[in-house]
Amino acid sequence: MDLNQLPPEQRAQIEAQLQRRQVSDFISLYNRLTEQCFNACCNEFTSRKLTGQQKSCVENCVGKFFVASQRIGQRFQEAQAHAATMAQQGM
Repeated sequence: MDLNQLPPEQRAQIEAQLQRRQVSDFISLYNRLTEQCFNACCNEFTSRKLTGQQKSCVENCVGKFFVASQRIGQRFQEAQAHAATMAQQGM
């Protein structure tokens, strides 16, 4: 669907809805990441601050998550490009 073909009011409503959805998805992703890395790395509560080992674990956990997310996004783009090429070739 090409949003440019819609009336401006309807296009603005759809764009606002998409923005709300993106914010909601980001918050959900952030919460899952926080919970996952916290549960994996913070299992000792003898201090108010993170230990060096816990801090390193959290940094590695978050880093791995972002690398994986980046790779998934890249593969998704490759798959979309391949599908577009196949569609143009009539396959």
